[in-house]
Amino acid sequence: MKFGFIQIDKYSPVPLYEQLKACLIKAIRNGTLTPGQKLPTEDEICRKFSISRPVVRQAYGELDKLGLLERKRGSGSFVKSNTDRGVFLMQLVSYSEELAMIGMKAGTDLKKKEVAPYHAQIYEKLRLEPQQHCLHLERMRYADKRPFTYIENFVPMDLFPGIENHDYGTESLYHIMKDGYGIYPVKAVRSIRAEIIDPAQARLFHIERGSPVHMLESIAYDQYDRPIDYSIETYPGNTHRFDFVVYRD
Repeated sequence: MKFGFIQIDKYSPVPLYEQLKACLIKAIRNGTLTPGQKLPTEDEICRKFSISRPVVRQAYGELDKLGLLERKRGSGSFVKSNTDRGVFLMQLVSYSEELAMIGMKAGTDLKKKEVAPYHAQIYEKLRLEPQQHCLHLERMRYADKRPFTYIENFVPMDLFPGIENHDYGTESLYHIMKDGYGIYPVKAVRSIRAEIIDPAQARLFHIERGSPVHMLESIAYDQYDRPIDYSIETYPGNTHRFDFVVYRD
C-alpha cells in the first residue's frame, strides 16, 4: 500500500497519534481511502514512519470511537461502510465531506434563498434582536443523484455581510463562513424528533403523503461561542437510521 496520504513530522508539537489520526480522517473524507478499504496494519505504519505501536494503536482507537473504521478479527482494520447518519451527528463536516466519507457523490438543489421575516423562536435560538436580519435557505440534498435530505438553514446576516450573494446550489455554507469570514463551527447542539412529512417534501422524496420522517434540529456555534447556524433537516423514516456510540467516564 502507498502511504503518500500520511505525513508525520516528528519535530512538530502536535502529538504523533494526532498527526496520524488527522491524515487518516482527511484521506477518508476526500476519498483517498474508500468505504470497505483495508487500512495499513500497525506494523506497516510503524516500520514506514519509525513510530511506536502505541502511537498507531491510539490513532486507530480514536477513529474507531468516531465510527470511521471497523476492526475484523484476523483481517485488520477497514474504512467503515456506512450509509447511516448516526456517526455524523457527532461531527461537524460539510455535506460533500460527509458523503465522501461513505463513498457517495453529493448534489444540491437550491429551493429558496431569502431574508427571513422575523420569527421569535428562530431569532431567540440565534440570539438576534427583532431589527436584525436572518438569511433563510432551503435545499434538497442528493446522494448519488437520489433524494437524501431536505435542509433549512437560518444564518445571522450581521456576522456575515454579503453572505446572501453566494450560490448555495454549488457552494458550501460552512466553507463560505470559514474562507470568507474566518468564522467556523466548533460545536453543535442537536435533537431528533419524529414527525409526518410535509406534502411538498413528500413529492421531492418520491414517498407517500403521511410517511414518517426524522427531523434533526441543530444549532451550530463558532469559535467565540456565538450561534451561527440554526438548521432543520428532514430524513425519510424508512431509509435512514441514527446510531450512537456512548461511553461511560
